[in-house]
Amino acid sequence: MTDTTTGLYPGDTGELELDTRRALVQLLKGPLITAGKHPEVWRTVIRDERVLRSRLADVFLDLVVDEDEQLAFTRPAETGDHKAPAVLRTERLTFMDTVMLLSLRQLLLRAQPGDRVIVDFDEMAGQLEMYRAATSTDPAGFRRRVNASWEKLKKYSLLASTSTEGRMEVSPVLRQLFDADQVAAVEAEFRHIVAESQP
Repeated sequence: MTDTTTGLYPGDTGELELDTRRALVQLLKGPLITAGKHPEVWRTVIRDERVLRSRLADVFLDLVVDEDEQLAFTRPAETGDHKAPAVLRTERLTFMDTVMLLSLRQLLLRAQPGDRVIVDFDEMAGQLEMYRAATSTDPAGFRRRVNASWEKLKKYSLLASTSTEGRMEVSPVLRQLFDADQVAAVEAEFRHIVAESQP
């Protein structure tokens, strides 16, 4: 804890050490912390998990820490009957964003624990081709939509660059973002959409 008689700066009444505060800010900013990209912050999260979890709970957030995959992120806490204000910035997902996320998650689930999952854009576009009739009959327009979703997932660190140009590593955090029931419900709806779009 910080010495409250001196603080970190004039007027500082905070109680956390500097590196703990930085970790808290990074968790609030999101989208996630990984040991590979944020080694110092990751070490702080592991060291101060209890106090960080408590501070986040004060603002209705849950801290998720996966030590096997070496990642951490925050998500809204399950508050039951207590209505909680939104704290985290949310991003509305398009149809294409969602099917891409689910496709990437399936690749992760098929991989052996600890294995990296690497994909490239053309491979992903090919996997999503089955949804083209539901979104656009124009191949060029469909590819633009796939590319927009691809770039969005890169922006939010769900796809990370590798040493091979054009090939991306799927973030293991996707295993945590959807539970089995959510995936089944979304996949059932998408199958219905695809079936209706068939001539």
